[in-house]
Amino acid sequence: MLSKKTFCEALRKIQAQRKRDAQFSEALNLVGDGHFVFEGGPQLLSALLNVLEEAVNDKYDYISWWIYDAAPDYEVWTEDEKTKWCLKEPEALYDFIRDECQG
Repeated sequence: MLSKKTFCEALRKIQAQRKRDAQFSEALNLVGDGHFVFEGGPQLLSALLNVLEEAVNDKYDYISWWIYDAAPDYEVWTEDEKTKWCLKEPEALYDFIRDECQG
């Protein structure tokens, strides 16, 4: 399994790149007509996500959810809503996938 350190570093770098892409898109909108969207290397990001998902056996696509949809609360509940996990930090996501999603 991929180390927690490497997993977390990769997710933090993905977050940082997405933030830069959003800032660049905003800058383009200032000089354009508002129809610019920039995403640097979407195929590379997709490939990296596939590698991360396989490396930690993320069968339920929690990594993609975390990157694209989890903000702002980053919470996951059991089906019966009795247990909640806060996955705001990459370390929590890694532990959740390792400990709760391998069965």
